[in-house]
Amino acid sequence: MKVLLVRAGALGDLLMLRRTIAALQQARHTVALLAPSGPAAALVGSGPGDVTEALPWESAGFAGLFADDSLLDAIAAERLRRYDAALVYTRNVSLARNVGRLVPMVLQHDPDPPAGGPHAAEWLASCLPAIGVRAAEIALPILVPSEDDQVRANALAADLPPGFLAIHPGSGSPAKNWPAARFAALVRSLGAARWLLVRGPADDAAAALETVPGARVARDLPLRVLAALLARAGAYVGNDSGVTHLAAATGVPTLALFGPTDPRVWAPVGPRVTVLAAGPTMEAIAMEAVSTAVAAARG
Repeated sequence: MKVLLVRAGALGDLLMLRRTIAALQQARHTVALLAPSGPAAALVGSGPGDVTEALPWESAGFAGLFADDSLLDAIAAERLRRYDAALVYTRNVSLARNVGRLVPMVLQHDPDPPAGGPHAAEWLASCLPAIGVRAAEIALPILVPSEDDQVRANALAADLPPGFLAIHPGSGSPAKNWPAARFAALVRSLGAARWLLVRGPADDAAAALETVPGARVARDLPLRVLAALLARAGAYVGNDSGVTHLAAATGVPTLALFGPTDPRVWAPVGPRVTVLAAGPTMEAIAMEAVSTAVAAARG
């Protein structure tokens, strides 16, 4: 069966679908994704947690899905008719209804877990029994970039030491950011001669760290290339952000710093994730606690 997942959201939101994708693949279904094309690119690949293709949510051709009594572009409609079932993660009744005009089986599911849990990855997969798929026993696979992505990452890591430190000090909200000055102090306390600073568009938090000695800046990389680069790190430190979720998915030792968001629901998913949470304000996370956790993660 060909299954289409429909989900808006940023990078972290979409990476939470990897358990659902892996369960569908294990049940021998082919999985595609209709989502914002930027973050969706992180999930397109040939691995057991990847989708075969991503349809661009923001494309004008799919605009008709979001309104009542709207005509859908003929090419977009033909693309949707390829699927046997769709899991539509939305509260938008029109969106689910319009997908149902083209896909024989549609299941609408709230994209946001209840307050306090379950974890978002479990919540998104909880609708799978309705189509005969079980997700409870799924061991989430590591995200493995392509050979081409690996080659590009090798070149980018050429001047970084083995087991280098990787840091992304930004997020989607300043309230979720540990102070940039503490990230800088962390780098100095760990004695990192060369280290990786991940910087995205309009990432003011990262800009403040570019002058810290030894910074090797990774700016606006394709997400699967960034994943391949992060997988080479000895440890990664970041806030509750899409990049932190991406790092965790690669299996790199990941230290995730949480403040106003609930890690019981939104903690990154991966085999080597440590969470430091300090309540509503990020300033409550002490630099010494982070330094100790990084040292433990690096073994």
